[in-house]
Amino acid sequence: MAAAVRAAGCLPVLCGLPAGHLWARQLFLNTFPTTSILAFKTAISNGPLSSPGTRGNHHYSSLTHARQTQCCIYSPSNWMDQQYRPYSFFTKLTADDLWKGALAETGAGARKGRGKRAKKRRRKDLNRGQIVGEGRSGFLWPGLNVPLMRNGTVQSIAQRSKEEQEKVEASIVQQREEWERKKKIKVKRERGWSGNTWGGVSVGPPDPGPNGETYEDFDTRILEVKNVFNMTAKEGRKKSVRVLVAVGNGKGAAGFAVGKAAERMDAFRKAKNKAVNFLHYIERYGDHTIFHDVSLTFKRTHIKMKKQPRGYGLRCHRAIITMCRLIGIKDMYAKVSGSVNMLNLTRGFFHGLSHQETHQQLADKKGLHVVEFREECGPLPIVVASPQSALRKDPEPEDEVPDTRLDWDDVKAAQGMKRSVWSGLKRAAT
Repeated sequence: MAAAVRAAGCLPVLCGLPAGHLWARQLFLNTFPTTSILAFKTAISNGPLSSPGTRGNHHYSSLTHARQTQCCIYSPSNWMDQQYRPYSFFTKLTADDLWKGALAETGAGARKGRGKRAKKRRRKDLNRGQIVGEGRSGFLWPGLNVPLMRNGTVQSIAQRSKEEQEKVEASIVQQREEWERKKKIKVKRERGWSGNTWGGVSVGPPDPGPNGETYEDFDTRILEVKNVFNMTAKEGRKKSVRVLVAVGNGKGAAGFAVGKAAERMDAFRKAKNKAVNFLHYIERYGDHTIFHDVSLTFKRTHIKMKKQPRGYGLRCHRAIITMCRLIGIKDMYAKVSGSVNMLNLTRGFFHGLSHQETHQQLADKKGLHVVEFREECGPLPIVVASPQSALRKDPEPEDEVPDTRLDWDDVKAAQGMKRSVWSGLKRAAT
């Protein structure tokens, strides 16, 4: 059996060098047969294969003996190209295969839903915070920290200048400090939302669209995060995260959507990108409140909204306050009764505001001027809208019995009959 002896140069030249010089790479004894190694040692022990200035045939007797023992001598170019790389379990498998084994994403247990209530392990970026190939010396390694090809040719190993290396190190340090600062930032929640829920938390504007449009003036607020489950035949009880979000720019454009995914952050991203495609434009009176009182019932949810003067503020349900700020409403009163299902509440709220009648629409419908009485103006009316068509000369007919839908809570409050349940309670003197 032939054995390959790898040398760093021609064998005649290397055998003539002093004993202290490196002439060959490490020989693996478990690779070569014993007879070939002994024959190679014999060829070297017989003396130098060549000496400078002499080219007699007797000087190549050792080389002839080595060839007779079936030893192959490679040239220096082949020695540099052919490298020995031992293969193991980690070098045979790809990174995706190794992560699947570490995270237990495959197998009979995962298919049947085994361990579904255990904490799920996530894939980590092991190179986070560093660039493979970067060092303090500033070497540029093709394929690691610089592209392998440039202008159709393979780049060679180079080194940055001292000024360029300082700039690169400063940018890396700045990026790591930014990550540390973001870790220490506390999530600021709006008033009314519990500290243990995602409600009221901002997740930033939606992602840019496919045509390059951006939504930097929009903000996204989370209204509800729920864990939902689906029973499947193979995986059993499969968990997903359902997220309800609302988006708005504070200038009347707002919308909402539901996103569902296996991971929470994926559900946030899908919901906010979906909500920006279903926007409503809400008309506002004076850019601070609604045009008129709205009372509606959506399924089992009852919502009553009232127009308020400037400076009143928002006295509503916490979800309605969040949506009003996204819309741009600053003064309003709202009361929610019945079911407080968050999805029904959101759908009913947007349905009521999008179908409100503006002053101009009311003037065109009646053919009359729409006036408003304000406290600061006394009994003098203020015309807020006029009909675009011809003004009707005859007054609007009035019914003998006005068909007015009364809210008994408002009636009792107006007559002074509504009192607190604790008003008649006798308390002990303290």
